Amino acid sequence: MATGKRKRIMISCVTFETIKITEPVKFYDINKVHLIHYVKDPESDKGTIYQEFYDQVCKIIEKDSGGKTEIEEHTEKVSQFLPMLKLIMRIIEKELSSDEPVDLYVNISAGTSEHTAAAVVASMMNPEVIPFSVSTEHYTIKNDKIRELYYVDGAPVGLTESIYEPSLVPKYNMPMPDRNLVLGLKILKELNCVKHSPKGPDVIRRLKEEGLWRRYAEGTFILDQALSKEAEKSDSVYYHRDYVSKWLSNRWVERNNFNKRYDLTEEGMRIIDTFYVE
Repeated sequence: MATGKRKRIMISCVTFETIKITEPVKFYDINKVHLIHYVKDPESDKGTIYQEFYDQVCKIIEKDSGGKTEIEEHTEKVSQFLPMLKLIMRIIEKELSSDEPVDLYVNISAGTSEHTAAAVVASMMNPEVIPFSVSTEHYTIKNDKIRELYYVDGAPVGLTESIYEPSLVPKYNMPMPDRNLVLGLKILKELNCVKHSPKGPDVIRRLKEEGLWRRYAEGTFILDQALSKEAEKSDSVYYHRDYVSKWLSNRWVERNNFNKRYDLTEEGMRIIDTFYVE
């Protein structure tokens, strides 16, 4: 059982399971749990089932904790990887940005396979996050019909009747994309949208305005003062060395020879849509 005064937070997905979510919350003595679920059509029979599972998970957590565990609901398409990764990354960034020390657990055993994949990737990108899995000890019942398969005595309980203790997942740390490179890429995209072919000095000026320029300490340049030819040349070299060459090597941009500019690739678009969104 987890001990100590650090705040304990968990992220988990709810589909057709209850105990694989509620037991780890109890085992790790979680103070706050982020529950991700999705109900496409609340009025349909299938939509009602999804909602009942979510409601039952909340009910069990509230009962087990005596109402002390905070539950934060997130509604997102759990069957799509990128929305899952984006949401999980946003939750992680928010919780880890707090001044309060926290232990942040991510449940990779409950929910959809897309959620599991996104949870693993997000965990590997953030060394502070603790991914874990739970193995099924006994299943409930084996029938084809959903209500017979997932319900006992009229209440949703899921396939799992009992579990082994949670086991931490080995981590292989994966560095997050460089913040300046990602935010600089967003600037490039913005300028591509408003200008037919933005020049290097246009991007450099925005990088400086946003505090992303690597070659100056803050406050050592004057934005409204015209740069000398020598300084412009140096800035151009640094821009290509610090940004353009790395965007190209990461395959985030490609050279558009017709328009004489750098266009974001699909991967580049995914990068700016996923990381440092806030």
